[in-house]
Amino acid sequence: MKPMLLTTIRNIRDLGGMRTADGRVIRPRRLIRSAHLGGASEEDLQFLRSEEGLAAVLDLRTNQERLEKPDHAEGFDYFAIPVIDDLRAGITHEQGAEEKEFPDMAFLYRLMVTRPETQAGFARALHQIFTWDYSRGAILWHCTEGKDRCGMTAALVLEALGVDRDAILRDYLETNRTSLLRARGVYERLLPLRGEVFARSVYRAYVADERYLRAAWDAMGEHFLTDALHIPQEEIDAFRERILEK
Repeated sequence: MKPMLLTTIRNIRDLGGMRTADGRVIRPRRLIRSAHLGGASEEDLQFLRSEEGLAAVLDLRTNQERLEKPDHAEGFDYFAIPVIDDLRAGITHEQGAEEKEFPDMAFLYRLMVTRPETQAGFARALHQIFTWDYSRGAILWHCTEGKDRCGMTAALVLEALGVDRDAILRDYLETNRTSLLRARGVYERLLPLRGEVFARSVYRAYVADERYLRAAWDAMGEHFLTDALHIPQEEIDAFRERILEK
């Protein structure tokens, strides 16, 4: 896992170098996760092209989020696959989202992996990642903050590759390197306007918490990829062969 320090793209890292339970390693410059590319500069995009070999962008946001902050993804294959079609405070980040009531994030994570509509969204996103032609270059997936939909997609990709859950959790919590300061700023802005309880609920929506991901895992049960998302085992095996090395 290699975090990147880019000026205009937050929470971005290459999952290359992460080790699987059977001792294999994810190839670098294949799998990249990040926050949205709505403010990406040409300099940062050129870095991703030339240094990371980026060829495709997978946008997991809702239609509304994409309209409000369109990606700067010129020159890349671009796939818009909303994991969640509706606007849901705590997960989606459309304009005005911070004015809504925020439910418990662990509940939302359980919802993400148990709703049939969301399962279908994850299945489409994972199919795009699993079947991408990596001879063309890397694929990057993102939501708005690069934490919830992006983080859950990353967790499912890593699980498909055979990475153990302790390592998956470490990657998930890496988001806090960039999100804690942002979350604190949102909290301090909302505190005098909406009070402690509301400001704290929004703060919790901006940070990665072990409790959230474990809630999703508890709700998933065994064989989630094949049984709930209906991804063929052959597709998963072929993905492993393309992405892993000794």
